[in-house]
Amino acid sequence: MNKTTKRIYKVVALLLAVAQLVVATICVVSLVRMDFLETWMIVLAAGVFAILFVICIMPLVVWKRKKLIPLRIICMIISITCIAGGIFALRYTDSINAFLDKVSLTGNGIDLAYDELDITRDPFILYISGSDSHTSVDDPDARSDVNILAVVNPAESKILLVSIPRDTYVQLHGTTGLRDKLTHAGLNNNIELSKATIEDSLGIDINHVVKVGFDTVVKVVDQLDGVEIYSDTALNLPAGGNAPSGKMCNFIVGKQTVDGDCALRFSRERKSYARGDKHRGENQQEVLTGIINKMMGSRSYLMKLPEILEIAGDSFETSFSRDEITDFMRMQLNQPRAWEVESIGLDGVGDMLPTYTYGEGTPLWVMIPDEDSLETIKAKINQYLAV
Repeated sequence: MNKTTKRIYKVVALLLAVAQLVVATICVVSLVRMDFLETWMIVLAAGVFAILFVICIMPLVVWKRKKLIPLRIICMIISITCIAGGIFALRYTDSINAFLDKVSLTGNGIDLAYDELDITRDPFILYISGSDSHTSVDDPDARSDVNILAVVNPAESKILLVSIPRDTYVQLHGTTGLRDKLTHAGLNNNIELSKATIEDSLGIDINHVVKVGFDTVVKVVDQLDGVEIYSDTALNLPAGGNAPSGKMCNFIVGKQTVDGDCALRFSRERKSYARGDKHRGENQQEVLTGIINKMMGSRSYLMKLPEILEIAGDSFETSFSRDEITDFMRMQLNQPRAWEVESIGLDGVGDMLPTYTYGEGTPLWVMIPDEDSLETIKAKINQYLAV
């Protein structure tokens, strides 16, 4: 090896070592900021980075020994591998940090005045509001087409999903006189009114909210390589309307795995069912259960978090603080568990009645809640909230 080659080799090796140190340092800082790994894991990662850096820099310190030539080559390979691994880890952690910075409603100046709970231990109620907008979760013309309560008991690893049909005839919070469709409470992006109306109707306190856009379902399910659902009816849903693709979605009676397109159409279909919107609510619960089971059932999908979070970032907002989200992720990462998910839906009878939003002169189809169904749901919620 001539002098020119040696100089080039030393410069390249030195640049790789510096790049390795910089990437490792930024990566550790990002891991610390992400805050869902245990301290010992971060210390271990920093220690491994430091040891690899020392190993790779040593041949430059004792350069004159010819016997070290093979070691120098190995060290350069290690440096390149460390840099590539660090860049991947940095992309992973940065995507999580960007998502956490973006999705909190409190970060947007909205104060929903939630109680402080330890969501890794204390039971809580999460209101999932699915917007019918295909543009933005903050679309002022969007309505809350999906209204699901997730009653979560972390200590028991149980989740109760309560579906409330969009056309449920309720007294909007703060109003008197005519009742209205629940979906109208969400007009003008008013998630506070939807939340308060559901609290009044069920006599509960909702601890947190999540707003989700419909388009998110398609993309997240596809990133999960499809989800398993159960259909109690054979369906052939042709393309058209809001279908993202031009394909036919065929559903058999029983369990099946569906992609994002068919999952969305399954969750939106109501005309094919005698029970209409009530059955659609059950289908929405089925899709949500499939997503939960896929995400919680394997650590392998944690590797796809950057892609999933990038998708969800523009169509997902929540009242959970950054610390609460990271605490929950740390719990699931450190102690992977299969969650038991139970579903229940509010039942009732349909009628054409006037609404608060459109007045006496414009009767609309609504669902009058069945009192027995209402009481059953209240009892179930209290059962899950019991510590």
